[in-house]
Amino acid sequence: MKILNLALSFLPALLLFSGCGPDPKSIQKATFHYGLGHSYLQQGDPTSALRELYEAEKLNPKDAPTQHALGMALSAKGKYTDALEHYRRALELDPKYTEVHNAMGAAYLEMGKWDEAIQEFQIVLKDILYLTPFYVHNNLGWAYYKKGDLSNAIENYERAVRMKPDFGLAQYNLGIAYRDRKQPDLALAALRQATALVPGLLDGHFQLGKLYFETGNKEEAEKSFQEVVRLAPKSETAQRAQQYLDLLKKSGR
Repeated sequence: MKILNLALSFLPALLLFSGCGPDPKSIQKATFHYGLGHSYLQQGDPTSALRELYEAEKLNPKDAPTQHALGMALSAKGKYTDALEHYRRALELDPKYTEVHNAMGAAYLEMGKWDEAIQEFQIVLKDILYLTPFYVHNNLGWAYYKKGDLSNAIENYERAVRMKPDFGLAQYNLGIAYRDRKQPDLALAALRQATALVPGLLDGHFQLGKLYFETGNKEEAEKSFQEVVRLAPKSETAQRAQQYLDLLKKSGR
């Protein structure tokens, strides 16, 4: 389970214009359309965002934030290859645009291109001014986890939770990685912390229940599975939790 922190910079800096560049009115209109596109993205409406952002691009094609936003909108629609083209254009216009590398890493994650994702996230982490490196470490950990590299996955998840102790999703990911490395005590501790931080984390309660079940703590397993059923009684996860509860009942718990 990953988290994609893909914040957009808000309004683009106006380009210095020359005789062959956009005129002031075009830049003003482009900024207006960019602002609308950004707003639609924040509202979860990538289709409307694209409509506005393409208008902004026509008026001011050499604006890096507009290219970044186009990539974000396309990513939101699952068009990752097209999104990457816009991210690359953004970097051509502004090679120091760190947030674009983060967005590219997220796109590569969705495409299952783990090595490419790792490369992009490592670039982001070299920027000491980047505001949310804990999200990047979590995503980097996910890429390593999917490659089967548990040591590097755990190292990055641990860094994420050290930087942001209330980062419940990273605690969950850490617990799963510890579980896979056959370290149940550490896995239980991380999953308990994850569900304490995010009480509605359904998978967290389910995985915690499974670990308790596998380590023979039937009482705590029952509590965790009951919480899954309580949180989302009609979900597939709740059905699986109920199967464990039935097993516990048959075993005399």
